[in-house]
Amino acid sequence: MKNRPRYIVLSIVIIGVFALIWLRMYDLQIVMSESYAEQAQSKTTRTISVVGSRGTIYDANMIPLAYDKLSYDVQFYRDPSLSSDEDRASFTQSIIETIKIIEANGKTTIDEFWLKKDEDGVWRFNSGATSPTTEATRESQWRSNFYLTSTPEEELFDTLCRNYSIPEDLDEEFKVKILSIWQRSRMYNFLSEPVTIAEDVGFEVVSKIEVRSNELEGMSIRESSSRVYPKGAIASHIIGYTSKISGTETLANYRAMGYPTDATVGQTGIEYSMEDQLTPYLEYRQGSRVVEVNNRGKIIREISYQAPVDGNDVILTIDTQLQAVLEDALARNIDVIREGEEQLMLTTTWRANNQQALLEYERSGREVDLATSGAAVAMDPNTGRILAMASYPTFDLSEFEGGAVSMDYWREIYNNEDNPLYNRAISARDTPGSCFKMVTALGALMEGYLTLDDQISDGGEFDTGDVSNRPTCWIAPSQRYKHANQTVVEGLKNSCNYFFYTIGSSMGIDNLTKWAALLGLTSRTSIELPNESTSFVGNQLMLYDSNRAVDDQYTSKPYFASVMMKRLFRQIGEDRGIEYDEDRLDIVVKKILDIVNEEGDKSTWPSKIRTILLDDMNLPVSYLSNKLINGNFIGNTIQSYINDLRWTASETVMAAIGQSITQITPVAAARYVSAICNGGKVYNAQIVDKIVSPTGNVVLDKEPVMVNYISGADAYLEAIQEGMQEVTSVENDGTAASQFAKSTAQIAAKTGTAEKTDIDLENNSWLVTYAPYDTNPEIVVVVYIQNGYAGARSASTAIKTIEYYLQQQAKTEILTVQTGNEMSR
Repeated sequence: MKNRPRYIVLSIVIIGVFALIWLRMYDLQIVMSESYAEQAQSKTTRTISVVGSRGTIYDANMIPLAYDKLSYDVQFYRDPSLSSDEDRASFTQSIIETIKIIEANGKTTIDEFWLKKDEDGVWRFNSGATSPTTEATRESQWRSNFYLTSTPEEELFDTLCRNYSIPEDLDEEFKVKILSIWQRSRMYNFLSEPVTIAEDVGFEVVSKIEVRSNELEGMSIRESSSRVYPKGAIASHIIGYTSKISGTETLANYRAMGYPTDATVGQTGIEYSMEDQLTPYLEYRQGSRVVEVNNRGKIIREISYQAPVDGNDVILTIDTQLQAVLEDALARNIDVIREGEEQLMLTTTWRANNQQALLEYERSGREVDLATSGAAVAMDPNTGRILAMASYPTFDLSEFEGGAVSMDYWREIYNNEDNPLYNRAISARDTPGSCFKMVTALGALMEGYLTLDDQISDGGEFDTGDVSNRPTCWIAPSQRYKHANQTVVEGLKNSCNYFFYTIGSSMGIDNLTKWAALLGLTSRTSIELPNESTSFVGNQLMLYDSNRAVDDQYTSKPYFASVMMKRLFRQIGEDRGIEYDEDRLDIVVKKILDIVNEEGDKSTWPSKIRTILLDDMNLPVSYLSNKLINGNFIGNTIQSYINDLRWTASETVMAAIGQSITQITPVAAARYVSAICNGGKVYNAQIVDKIVSPTGNVVLDKEPVMVNYISGADAYLEAIQEGMQEVTSVENDGTAASQFAKSTAQIAAKTGTAEKTDIDLENNSWLVTYAPYDTNPEIVVVVYIQNGYAGARSASTAIKTIEYYLQQQAKTEILTVQTGNEMSR
């Protein structure tokens, strides 16, 4: 038992260790339990979404047109457990101090507050919603979030100021700033995450807030990004802009894809159409941080981090330098035209020639519309790629940097009657005039209604079968000999209306529509931009389609007819002491409009109108037979409203020269003219070249898409091309020869002067061109100027753009040859 002392010592040591452990456990669980419980409650983990940068938009030469820069946002978070009056007062003081820091450094906080003073100085709820239902829903949610469901509206502002301990000595403007932040916090409280109260604040603000982080309760800094548009107004309609998500339904759609509520998204242009490629907000692209925070919302430590993935880059087909040339040329062209129109209006001769129309304008308080807007498109005819595209007036994208625009600038462009935000190159749809004549020529040749040797002379008035409508060519009667014995080449060179009346009448509207469709003029071009309009060629369905609602027709004529009929029926109701139900009037009007698409000529219409009025309006036979409204029988008045909704032979011959109700877009015109000069290949318009991932991998390399090929038309297209060449020929006395006489490029063209009213200055100016015509064409330029007076007056835009492009191409070829020679040495 000599080891017994050792066992005793070991036992004492073991008992001592367990005694220390027990004492420590007692200390932890009993003595320090409250302290540790408080610490545990003051700490929690939070998963924070981490978002990368939005993708960059480049031009064809990899020049950045839109990109993200690193920025810093100020965020506010109120811990839900801190809801006492003292807590709210503490947060409010933090908000006040933060606003002062931000504003002292030239930045601003959010200022969207849904209480506004009315004209009597009373605070009223006003969220700015256009729908009464949406406004009511917002007010209900707002009151619920602020726990003010029963507070009278006029007491809401003062109640909020008391509830959130806003000092009384602050002015109302500052109080609104404070409440705007509280509103943002309360409205997004269900997300349990910080809300952004100031964006892109700069490092000075960041450093000051970080230094005072212990006293600025609930405030934190988030690393973010801000959108930059380095080229200002250049290509603004193409690039588009970004801003915060707006609208309840839109927000819900984005939230379903993982977007946060304060995400910045594309609103127009490529920013909008390529949103799914550019955005870093898609759920699978977002990263995350798991952090430990205290009850003041401060991050104590980072537990884990998963890096986000940036959005993809988009490379466009446009050349920024060519884009700048096109935009500048178009703006100058419009200014020159307008100055010329203003001078012409002052001349005695012009005023005498337009005396009657001017008197009508004066009576109605209408002014003559002059050239103030337009569009131009430059396209590669061999691929459909957009080389440049301009819409005027334009707007400055740099004003939209950071996802926000100042209210002053927004009001300036919003109140501009010419609507600078409207992309006329793809959305403006208008009567093309004579630049449509190549459609008529090709259709007549291909369908056998015209041969290359056929000759047509201007015969003066053209017989349409309607004695009240016998159109003539634009040329003076004494000069008609110049339009004698014309083949299709001379018909185009002279832009002879009589020539195209003749072949248009022979081929009919169905064939005109068919060949316009084959050349891409009745469908969208599929350009990768939002809000492209669909061009169409006039025919019965375009004039009035029974299968479409009255307010969803291609022209305003059916709607105007319906308005006039309803006005007449209300007048009848007043006369008979009857108030007609609006739904009943809609049904009757629709039935009457549908008559125009039924079988039978117009002689059958009176009986059909009479039957509808008897059966659906319950008008007595005697009333219809004897009653005069505004000096006319009711049936005759109604028929006069719908007469213009039946397609006629007169409409067909006008459609053949690009008049009637035919309307096309500039981008569709560019595709059509490309097919004329490239041998009959109709391509989709393309403005996106590639999509590239953040790692440099090509996600999508877009190839030209040919949607139609017109085979067997080579000889006919060559004749049409020759006619377009002679339009600009001085030797052949082309209709636009004087405008192109000094051009250094071999340009083929066709002018279009589309009549809108009886005043010639209000004519639309169209010009379609391609070059060079002596070799394979490399560029098509289409110019459209609203109220531009005459087609040829748009020539300077096309000439400057084409000359610049061909010169740059020549320089590139020389450089390529020189580089090749040096490498071979």
